[in-house]
Amino acid sequence: MDLSHFPSLSEDIRQFNARGQEGRDPVAALHAERRKRYGLFSTLLTHAEMEALRPYLFCYGEKLPTAASDAPVKVLNLVNGAWKAPAEGKFADLPSLADRRVPLASVPASTQADVEEVVAAADAYWKGLYWADEVATYRKHVVANFARLMDHFAEECLREIRWQIPKTRLEAQKDFFEAKRAADHLGGSMEAAARGEVVPPMLADHVYWRNAYLPAGVSAIITPMNFIWGIPGIHLAGAYLAGVPYIYKGHPFAAISNTTMIRFLLASGADPRQIHKLEGFGGGIAGLATDSRVAVVCLTGSSETAKRIAAGRGVNRLRFEGGGCNWAWVDDGYSDEELRKIAVRLSYSKLGFGSHKCTSLHGVAASESTLRKLETYMKEEWAQWKVEDPREVTGDKFVSPLMVHKAQTLLDIVAQAKKTPGVEVLVEGRRAEGAYGQHSEACSPAMIRIRKDSVVHVNWDGRGVIPVELAKHEFFMPVLVTMPLEGFDAFLNFSLFENPHDLAVSIWTRDDRKLQRARRTLGGMLKENDGTDSALEWEEFGNSGIGESGNMGVGDITATLSIYSRRQKGRHITF
Repeated sequence: MDLSHFPSLSEDIRQFNARGQEGRDPVAALHAERRKRYGLFSTLLTHAEMEALRPYLFCYGEKLPTAASDAPVKVLNLVNGAWKAPAEGKFADLPSLADRRVPLASVPASTQADVEEVVAAADAYWKGLYWADEVATYRKHVVANFARLMDHFAEECLREIRWQIPKTRLEAQKDFFEAKRAADHLGGSMEAAARGEVVPPMLADHVYWRNAYLPAGVSAIITPMNFIWGIPGIHLAGAYLAGVPYIYKGHPFAAISNTTMIRFLLASGADPRQIHKLEGFGGGIAGLATDSRVAVVCLTGSSETAKRIAAGRGVNRLRFEGGGCNWAWVDDGYSDEELRKIAVRLSYSKLGFGSHKCTSLHGVAASESTLRKLETYMKEEWAQWKVEDPREVTGDKFVSPLMVHKAQTLLDIVAQAKKTPGVEVLVEGRRAEGAYGQHSEACSPAMIRIRKDSVVHVNWDGRGVIPVELAKHEFFMPVLVTMPLEGFDAFLNFSLFENPHDLAVSIWTRDDRKLQRARRTLGGMLKENDGTDSALEWEEFGNSGIGESGNMGVGDITATLSIYSRRQKGRHITF
């Protein structure tokens, strides 16, 4: 970047902060000149340059809200390199999920007018063909800088994550380094993955080729609240490398990190006409996903949201990745000591991040004798876990507060399970004690033994009583179900044809024939002798069965780039 070419930048950043960070972005304003100076021998951002950008990168300055008397962090929309309040001037103040007395962020309550402005800006870039003039080397340079900024400010980003979405440090690292490694992998492998193919001659004087990586058009990237760096990081880097203009719509509770990521990209040299950010809620900005100018909607979220968007988009492209109702099968033949180790791993798959991961374990199936032992050992392991605010702790065995659901919903599931024939409550979840339980949706975990057809009727988050199939209804809450089954094929049939949405299946066995059978039948993430939850490495997602979990396939570099790409088949004739 060489800040010596821009001696006024520090003062521009100071003035930007003094006016509430509204208006023209001081770093985005330098893009045209920075782009002119770029060459094959340009260096990445230096330590000194990154530190000089610190007052710009973090919209809250040096301190996140920690007390009821603190002001919430005000975040804004970004359109064509300018930070803007919503057209109607309305904001919504969101509380901390760990302590609702503490304000977290003041988020734009954007409306269709804001949708129109940001889509028009992205569409103008697309139809101006500016993207056609950019080269892959510069895009790779931007993504390399993006990864470098993540590495340099890792501790700051980890604290942001934990403060917005209460997690242990280990879970925050999984979130953050998924984005970091994705940027490294996508940028480093882009030219190898996005390569056109010249087809061998078919007719004399004819040349044929295929290119599967032409930019697809204006894209909307809609991400969830559970992984607020990992999932957006993959898509923001992948879409930028693909060359599409995009509108980033992150989760409202991640609004602070949404802003940090976009500023990291601008500081990395991204074209401000290509990347935009829109904050908002539900119906207020629903038009973003159904606008005919938006060629690609990339959604990570609930299947119900995907169905509503699909109804409005018709045949236009929607790429969706949903949550999971993920199961583990534990075979007979393990010693008691081995079952204890399996119980520890499966317990983390369930309780890590309070079951808010799309790959959190939902249920454990086994034969009657093996299951009874596992239940005992898991109860012993659960006794080592604590229900405390995970934001400042140093250990890993802490259950995060409920973030998607109400604590009362978990308590009602347990209460109704007690009344249901054939259902046995093994561990009764309870509301957390003290101020933490009073001011957050925090509960201790529950374990319930069920049958495949077990149903309870629950007032779901206060919105009315609904039937809940305990084996197949996804819980983003620490409720583990266990289920005896007569054999491995019964488990495969349940996973493939009865469980409507899952991403990961965990198979524990020494029988290679069963493992080979699982490899021939199950899709998505197949974990052998491991838990369902993702490790620190970047992994590809997809549906394990034949249900509705997701079709996006993000995780593989070619799959990620293809989300934002069109295909071309060409023929050249020599006269």
